[in-house]
Amino acid sequence: MKHANTALMLLLLQVSLSGATADNLEEFSAYYSTTTNGIRGTAERHLVRLTDLNYRLNVSLEAKLGGLEIGDLEQASEFSYADGQIKPLTYSYQVSGVSSTVETVVFNWDTMMALSADDEQSRPVAINSNTLDELSYQLALALDIADPGETTYSYETVDGHTLDQLSFRVLGEDIISTPLGDFRCVKLERNREASSSRTTTIWLALDWSNLLAKIEQTTASGLATTMELTNALIAGQQVTGLND
Repeated sequence: MKHANTALMLLLLQVSLSGATADNLEEFSAYYSTTTNGIRGTAERHLVRLTDLNYRLNVSLEAKLGGLEIGDLEQASEFSYADGQIKPLTYSYQVSGVSSTVETVVFNWDTMMALSADDEQSRPVAINSNTLDELSYQLALALDIADPGETTYSYETVDGHTLDQLSFRVLGEDIISTPLGDFRCVKLERNREASSSRTTTIWLALDWSNLLAKIEQTTASGLATTMELTNALIAGQQVTGLND
């Protein structure tokens, strides 16, 4: 049960892409169903505009077994968005249930340093002009997909006390079915080392600002997890499938 619960948490961390366009970030609320080896859960993602330039992205996941809640994950990223560039300001991550973890990252762009802290210690991390956090890079990917032409997208994030490099490749277009309906999607896969047995495949709804429609992930231990869109609003508009 512990491993399956952890897989659900990792799934949400991998991709929680938002509705976005090249010109602006659209406020949205999206809801998902998740399942891992009999453990069902729900996930939510909300993007809220705080000021003219600042936004907050909140992501939450609740895992249940036999109707009983066994774990929660909460993530939040506050960032600025100007001239097509995302600049993270603060990031937080909290897990409760089978395990408990709290992490935070505070970005200081004047000194080009981030302060990363967890339950035990805090450390400075030198950052670059393109460094993102583990939520804001997902917004950047949605924006980049909106401007087609590339087949591989790479991002640098603060991961704990180090910088991590993430890469995704485009596999093509696909029409998929979800609880909310059918969607025309771009299909992507996360690039990993050749020796890795982990896989992550995602589908972004092309007609709905690259909203995450579905994700499938297999862990190194063989656990298979699926997350599918059940409801969403983008800029106050109800998201619907192709035949609705």
